[in-house]
Amino acid sequence: MTDYVWKHLPSAIYLDTNALRTAGPTLDASWINELLSITNEYGISVCISELVLSEWCEHIMVVLEGKRQKLLSSITLLRHYGVSVPDIRLNEISLPRNSQLVSVVSGMMKAAGFTVITNWDAPLSRLLNEAVTKRPPFDQGGKGLCDAVILESYAEHARENFTKSRVLVISNDGAVKRSAERFMDREIAVDFVSETEIVAKLKSLLSDESSAYLEAKKSKLTAFMQAHEPEILDYIRKTPVEITDWTINPPSAELYDRIIGTVESILSVRPVKITNVIGGAPTYGEEPAKNRYPVRISVEIELEIVVTEPGFGLGLLGPQARAVVQPDLLDSTSPVTLEKKTYNWKPREIVKTVTRVLTVVATIDAQKEKDDIFDDLRIDKVF
Repeated sequence: MTDYVWKHLPSAIYLDTNALRTAGPTLDASWINELLSITNEYGISVCISELVLSEWCEHIMVVLEGKRQKLLSSITLLRHYGVSVPDIRLNEISLPRNSQLVSVVSGMMKAAGFTVITNWDAPLSRLLNEAVTKRPPFDQGGKGLCDAVILESYAEHARENFTKSRVLVISNDGAVKRSAERFMDREIAVDFVSETEIVAKLKSLLSDESSAYLEAKKSKLTAFMQAHEPEILDYIRKTPVEITDWTINPPSAELYDRIIGTVESILSVRPVKITNVIGGAPTYGEEPAKNRYPVRISVEIELEIVVTEPGFGLGLLGPQARAVVQPDLLDSTSPVTLEKKTYNWKPREIVKTVTRVLTVVATIDAQKEKDDIFDDLRIDKVF
């Protein structure tokens, strides 16, 4: 690594719990994969505290319970329409204990390139005084205890492990972002950024030469994958893809075609083109082989669906339908009937084509990749 990179890039990047939540329960958001790609390239530590790990596990437990309930509801609905499903009962789907989940998630985080650091052992009297004086991240309501421990853990970790360190903290919390003095007290330079800003922030800290190298490498890798696009799309067509909780209008629907009305059925699904390629980002919970370089490929898919649009007059819509079944193979024409809500106005039925994105996980030869030679493409899975 050049002296410039050592001087300008952060020694470590720390994540707040709310940043992890925006990445989704399987950490498959584009920003976190771009982040891990850069940190792996330049050897930057990406850290969470034990407390963040615990809070993350609590969030995952809520997600798992929700998935469990949706699974049971889907089974009930399928049986109602005479679809044969396994005889699964509520007591047969048991969730892990907290200690088990923490152990599992900790291993998955480490496999993805995260370091889990110990919590700062703070004197309670000091924290109580800080709460009274409203030192950030404590606010007027006295909230902020967990955030204070997390921030002190990060500042202490940076002080103990790096000399004249500069660190980044990824958070969307305004109180957390006002807590720079906790790092400055230890002579640590700190910047607080949101998850939407982190990749651009890291690239801005690179020298022009290093930034140009990253962009050239990404372009070359993308060109390599696009040369294999027919093979990748064919792999998707032949691979059963289960959409177990696919919301017709996802949280990031502003990036997609919005659907107004009730989805009656999916007529067909087909892969269209590669839209993005990220190299070097490990898959959450999976340990890549030492001789393989991981690549994540975003592929646009096109769905032809039947939608019943509401009539005009009321202006309010019921909840959007969720897919509960998926055709056995993509590109099939087997219709899939979805749950729908009955409205009190005259609807009209239309066939609509919308696009969404799925991810293909692949690897190439790691030894050749070090010399910027991309070879031996192996496609692992689609999700």
